[in-house]
Amino acid sequence: MKKFYIAAAMLALTTITVNAQENLIENGDFENWTGANPENFDEVGTTVLYNDLITKETTISVTGNSVKQQSKAQGTTQYLEYGDLIEVTPGHSYTISYSYLDNDTAARTRLWSSWLDASNTALATDLQASIQEADYSADGSAWVNKTLTVTAPAGAAKLRYQIRAYHQDGTGGGYIYYDNLSLVDNSVMSVKSTEIFGLKMYPNPLTGNVLNITSDSNLNKNVTVFDVLGKQVLAAKVVNGTVNVSGLTSGIYIVKITEEGKTATKKLVVR
Repeated sequence: MKKFYIAAAMLALTTITVNAQENLIENGDFENWTGANPENFDEVGTTVLYNDLITKETTISVTGNSVKQQSKAQGTTQYLEYGDLIEVTPGHSYTISYSYLDNDTAARTRLWSSWLDASNTALATDLQASIQEADYSADGSAWVNKTLTVTAPAGAAKLRYQIRAYHQDGTGGGYIYYDNLSLVDNSVMSVKSTEIFGLKMYPNPLTGNVLNITSDSNLNKNVTVFDVLGKQVLAAKVVNGTVNVSGLTSGIYIVKITEEGKTATKKLVVR
């Protein structure tokens, strides 16, 4: 019977979330790591350049983990690059989003992605302007959410998702922090307005009484929890990023999270 309940819960979750906006960047929140690098952000080659000089940061982040990338001195640029080229469709609208913290006078950053054709050759320079920024970041003490919406140009078949860290004034050795990398196709199922950006629910599995639920916007959220049979077992507001779930017994639940008219669902395991 337990296996049936698990299957029912997974089916319900799949049904509810089939229309959810999909982030094409897997592990863009850097929660999963293999050795010194986050999954899908492996070092490339022997040159200190691609996904190199990065460390896992657990205390300075938007939520969970972040990537801390060191800048190099004059003449060398560090690339934080998603490991796979992402297939795109010409004419489709895409939203690129990520958070960064530039609180170091020895480093700066900017988005520098590329549109590629089917043979992985970069398109003409003038077609790259929308995803290759001319301006660098400014030093500051707060996280910045970078979000821009662009249209894939004619001839584009793939996107290389890349953010660069640079030295500042030739010094180098400073650090840039990155979190919550995202790329979504707004032209698929017209669901752009339904995503809660940067949504996190943790710990999961849950062993205590407090469930953390956060997002990039930090707007008010309501939570409804259902058991595997679809019965509502909890309805509450998120207060200071947390929900008291002490009334839940061990099992599998479906959590419906609503923020400013946007809704997301997640599976929760309580032990």
